[in-house]
Amino acid sequence: MTFANNTVDAASEQKDAVRRHLGFATWSGNIYYLGRRADVGALTDEDISLLRQVLPEVKELVVLGRSNTDVILQLAETMLPLTLAKGEVLAEQGQPDDNMYVIAKGDVLLDVPRAGRVEPERRRVSQGSYIGAECLLGNTPHKCSAIAQTSCRLLRLNRATFDSIILSQSAETEDDEDSDEDDEGDGDTCAASQLVNIFVLSDSTGESAKASVKTAAAQFEYCSGSTCATSRATVYRFVRSATEIKTIVEAAKKCNALLVYTIMDPKLHQVVVDECKAKELECIDLWGPLLATFEKRFGAKRSGKAGRRQAVSDDYMTIVKAIEYTRKVDDGVLPHLWDECDIMLIGPSRAGKTPLSFYLAQRGYKVANYPLVPEEEPPKELFELDQQKCFALQIKPERLQEIRTQRMKQFNRSNTKYANLTNIKKEVSWIKNFYLRKGPKWPIIDTSNAGVVETAARIMEILDRRKGDAVAASYQSSMAV
Repeated sequence: MTFANNTVDAASEQKDAVRRHLGFATWSGNIYYLGRRADVGALTDEDISLLRQVLPEVKELVVLGRSNTDVILQLAETMLPLTLAKGEVLAEQGQPDDNMYVIAKGDVLLDVPRAGRVEPERRRVSQGSYIGAECLLGNTPHKCSAIAQTSCRLLRLNRATFDSIILSQSAETEDDEDSDEDDEGDGDTCAASQLVNIFVLSDSTGESAKASVKTAAAQFEYCSGSTCATSRATVYRFVRSATEIKTIVEAAKKCNALLVYTIMDPKLHQVVVDECKAKELECIDLWGPLLATFEKRFGAKRSGKAGRRQAVSDDYMTIVKAIEYTRKVDDGVLPHLWDECDIMLIGPSRAGKTPLSFYLAQRGYKVANYPLVPEEEPPKELFELDQQKCFALQIKPERLQEIRTQRMKQFNRSNTKYANLTNIKKEVSWIKNFYLRKGPKWPIIDTSNAGVVETAARIMEILDRRKGDAVAASYQSSMAV
């Protein structure tokens, strides 16, 4: 965006420099942030009250839910208001940002990508909703696009501010723990700073490295943000030059990050090793030992090519067909095709059936799902298919109400029977009885506090255990590319 030149005095220039440091630019006496006009005035009491309610509930930022009220208030008081006119773009999917936004007034329309669908899901969010929480966790881009549906007032939290306040909280906590430390050290879980930076470096998409890091970090979720650190991963992908590597290593050194890398090119791989050694930076070569062992086993050197070519193999076509089938029969339609499924998911509306279905489809399973409605008899095809394929999902009423309430807010509706807790409790009770009457052999899986990956793993484990032990359930996978 181009800004007009203004004649300003030294004092104004100094103020502008501070504003630019905070992510602003100046134009005609107003402050702009990424093209959005910011209100120069202070936050209102209503803003602070709203933020004190919203910030502890941001699920992506676990540490906020465990922070005391003083920290939440400190964060709230540093947030800056800004306004959007109707039709202005707040965020674009895939674009990086350093900020999270909380809606104080107005409506914002979100375009949320859907698994297996070309068209995104449109959601309308309003006061109290937040956008871009994932952006505070590193170089994570926006998960969805956002555009102002009406004129809006937003409250912005900057990543640098977030880091400084959370880290200062950590320092105070550690000082308190040091003063109260006993000789035995009972109750010590770990000794780490509040925020662990992890840099993922790859000469391809970085997906495998990121997934490995995420899986490893999950081992420490039990203490995240309380007795041990919270983590933030920054992914650098498609790295192609020594200059890029040197810049990334320098940045990692400044914030004491752990560098995890998957570099196939031997020359670039050596640059990473040399730079980390020179900077005394802790690093992990994720694929190095495996590749070295493969070289011995195959009796050949690695190709050094980044990424891989996707072969149109039988396994690949199985996944394509599974996704197409799952899309076709989603949400209880076309019951005459249900006998073709590998898995049938049954459960109440908004219990997570569709995202779970597509996740399993991407692993080669043909998945159908049916939303139960109290007092409504399901199609006879549900009971005619192999009942070993059926899995029942259940969810706690309070969690289901939370999900449905958010869903209704997207349509600017409230006080509906659909999201009423009393009605939901009756619905959940009816569904439990239905499972006992109609599906006594169906495994029942609680999705109240389980993510898609965890629930899918449980289903796959049940399917494997039906074959016997892990040896009996083993399978051969093609390594061809």
